[in-house]
Amino acid sequence: MRVVTVPITEEILMSLKAGEQVLLSGLVATARDAAHNLILDTGYVPFDIKSIPVFYTGPSPAPPGLVIGSSGPTTSARMEPFIPEMLKLGMKVVIGKGEMSDETRKLFHKHGAVYLAATGGAGALASTKIKSRKIVAWEHLGPEAVSILELDNLPVFVAWDLHNGSIYTGRK
Repeated sequence: MRVVTVPITEEILMSLKAGEQVLLSGLVATARDAAHNLILDTGYVPFDIKSIPVFYTGPSPAPPGLVIGSSGPTTSARMEPFIPEMLKLGMKVVIGKGEMSDETRKLFHKHGAVYLAATGGAGALASTKIKSRKIVAWEHLGPEAVSILELDNLPVFVAWDLHNGSIYTGRK
């Protein structure tokens, strides 16, 4: 299994292959529906969208003594209405779960973006790979607030690569 550290260079993005298992470390930003609406409505992106991956998750509150609660991926198809504009803002890496439309895959390819899939139902395990959490915007959204997470070897798969590979269609 390959270790990839954020920020992910263009060279590394190009080298990723659909189906490849990756251990992801470094900073990611959490953002789901409500945060995406606010980003697009206000034009304010509270993190460097060009270098920090977007993790579709809404972490549960942290139990006593832990950094964060369960942090499983959200179904990525729910974010599709926001993706065209987020890609135009420079988004290069997304972490979520499940397939999205062929139209969205083509947009990822056009913008040089990669889709990483985290394992659904493994939010408790994922939370053990998060070393810190800092809410950076819209705290009133609760779990949907934008946070910066520091990851330490979060296991993910390359779902879509820059070579038209997809784990969902078997193209590698």
